[in-house]
Amino acid sequence: MFQVGEIVRIFAPIAGKNKYHLCIAIGSDDVASQFIYLNSNPNYAGSFSVPCARVPCIDPSETGVTAFSFSMLPRYSNAQLKTYRAAKVGDLDPNLAEEILKFVQSDLKTLTRTELSIVVVGLTAIAASGGSKATADT
Repeated sequence: MFQVGEIVRIFAPIAGKNKYHLCIAIGSDDVASQFIYLNSNPNYAGSFSVPCARVPCIDPSETGVTAFSFSMLPRYSNAQLKTYRAAKVGDLDPNLAEEILKFVQSDLKTLTRTELSIVVVGLTAIAASGGSKATADT
């Protein structure tokens, strides 16, 4: 449904609002896609924060930062993505992906080895894709 590197808006029924995620592993009808959650609170363990302007395809947060949260990798099946009205809003800047990759490889302790491997593979692919800035779909 989504490609690695795409930033996706997903409705969160418990929160009653949209949440944003970075697709990090492509799923199928039988396997859930995996995502990195984009948060506005930079104080959680395992977060990599940047000024909101570095991710221009989502609205700026009240904190002024977008935090890539590595406390877990949310998984969504294709059926869930449809139910929660998931939609691509843009693509992650490959240069930013490279910065995040360095952070993840430094000493991240919040993910399992398997999850870390998935993140490294995904971010490596995004960083290698070239390009310039994160873009918003219009």
